[in-house]
Amino acid sequence: MKIRTLLPRTRRHVRSSGAPRARRGVALFITMFFVFGIGALALSAIYLTANASLISKTYEKEDDLKYASEAALAIGKAALNFNPAALPNTGFDTLLLNKTLATADAQLINGIKVSLYAGPTGSTSGQFGRFASLVAEARDPNGTGFVRRLELTQESFAKYAYWSNHETNSGSTIFFNSGDQLWGPVWSNDDINIGSAGATFHDVVGTAGDINGVSNGTFSKGYQINQRPITLPSLSSLSSLSGLATVGGMNLSAPTTGDESTVLERIEFLGVDMDANGDSLGANEGFFRVYKAKSGQANWLRADWPGSSGTLPTIASVLNCGDWHTASDGTSRFFPAAVHPQGWFSAYLQAGGMSVTNANNEHNATLSTIMGHPGARCYLGGDPHLVAVERTNALGYTNAQIQIGGNETTFTPIDQYGQWLLYSATPNGAIAAKRPADAGYLYPLYRGFNINTKGVIYVNGTVGISGVVRGDITLYSPNTVVFLDDVRYANDPSGGLCVDILGIIAGDNAIVADNSLNTPQTIVVGNTPKSLDDTPDLYLHSVIMALGTSFQVEDFDSGPTNAIGCSGSNDGRGCLYLTGGLIQNNRGAVGTSGGTGYIKRYSYDRCAVVNPPPYFPTTGRFQDNRYYELDPVRFNVTKLYQSITPGP
Repeated sequence: MKIRTLLPRTRRHVRSSGAPRARRGVALFITMFFVFGIGALALSAIYLTANASLISKTYEKEDDLKYASEAALAIGKAALNFNPAALPNTGFDTLLLNKTLATADAQLINGIKVSLYAGPTGSTSGQFGRFASLVAEARDPNGTGFVRRLELTQESFAKYAYWSNHETNSGSTIFFNSGDQLWGPVWSNDDINIGSAGATFHDVVGTAGDINGVSNGTFSKGYQINQRPITLPSLSSLSSLSGLATVGGMNLSAPTTGDESTVLERIEFLGVDMDANGDSLGANEGFFRVYKAKSGQANWLRADWPGSSGTLPTIASVLNCGDWHTASDGTSRFFPAAVHPQGWFSAYLQAGGMSVTNANNEHNATLSTIMGHPGARCYLGGDPHLVAVERTNALGYTNAQIQIGGNETTFTPIDQYGQWLLYSATPNGAIAAKRPADAGYLYPLYRGFNINTKGVIYVNGTVGISGVVRGDITLYSPNTVVFLDDVRYANDPSGGLCVDILGIIAGDNAIVADNSLNTPQTIVVGNTPKSLDDTPDLYLHSVIMALGTSFQVEDFDSGPTNAIGCSGSNDGRGCLYLTGGLIQNNRGAVGTSGGTGYIKRYSYDRCAVVNPPPYFPTTGRFQDNRYYELDPVRFNVTKLYQSITPGP
């Protein structure tokens, strides 16, 4: 019998019509794919985190380098402000070399060494101010670095609307009061005093002392007290101005060195319409001329009103003042009062078309009648309008050249009371064509006509000034500067063009003259005094510095009290419109509460900050001008200072 072994029956797989049959290993592959993907993501995250950490550390290092360099610049700026000797005259000095700095909380900035350099840069002449550059170099042990340059400019005194060393006058304390409005920076080395009627300060206020009556003041930009004093420049520090004026042919010597009453030399600024466009606003149109009076003729030069206040002088003594009449050529001419009684005067008026009766009436007119005519006014000694009293036969003039009325063309180089100073016997042809009468007596302010000008006028002695300024000028006298009449810019400073600027430095005082132009005079006894100038007020466009005592008005506490109106108020001499800045040792007086003198109307000229007068004194304090970031790879301190400092 055969035994049969039973084997398990194999199951047949029936493939359904649809889904494919799964293969072994796919799940493992998918699993491994996800494992590797997640791993890659993890590695990427680790890499990105590490990269972000490196970038963060790089930024932190850059911040540390930048902080260290800026801290070094601040150290350098403080060093220059507190120790002027820290800045060399040429080249550069090393203030720090591979030093480790500390943070504000006294933690060392480890791993960073800092070097700091300082030297004069830019224009080193001082014509446009004084400039210096601080250069800070910060590096880590690997040589990675950050280099920054800070250009500094020395603060000009011209930036101040008001500056004083002492807030007193003849021992009396002066107050800001009565609603005074001050625009521009204000500084005093003394206590500032504000009265109960208040004052408003529209810019920063600083003092080395305190502010008394601070609650009476309105401070738009705050105030600082107990600051480090600022020192006025000494006369010795200004000695270079004389040489600069000599180079430009503008070094003058005046006959006197006394106060304002002794002045025998005056400078008249004027604009000449060189372009024939109806104005004198062009760069080539600024000039001045110089008149020197003979000994004893200060009253003539100043145009003082003869006689005592409140009384009428004799007609023969009134040389500087008069009226206008028509000449035979139909033009209006000026005649001093002193020539009206002369025999030729009536015939001259008749030749101009006046009737015999009227001509004789003018010939016999009283001083009150003459000065009561419309347009009657006064002129400073030497002015061309005074031709009829300036010329004499003894000087070589004929009667026909003497017995005439004056205008701008009747220029008299030498007269019986003084003379105009010759600038050039061969003046520029363009100037001679425009001003044939006085071309040789015009000192050009324009570099095209005077290539050597440095923008400085120096007068060794007391000098008077007036006129229209076109250009950038600093006028310096170690003595007194007298304002004989208006001093205005050709381009109105309210326009903000910043093309005209005048700096006046007086070693003694800057004084507004009490003369017939600035002070109304009595022309009819018992009546209100009359203004005898072309404008009833006084206009001064200038940055004024008085090193000896102050800027003030001559005889401010005397004279008329109710003659001229100023912004709704009446006083003796009207408004004093000062546009610019005022820097003085002691605060000076310009008027009184009793109505004598002027009412102040001071405005700040912001152009003096961006365009200060040439070589105008600086305070010694440095302020930021511009920042520069330099390439640390190619940095070489010696070559850098050579490149940013012009040669002599």
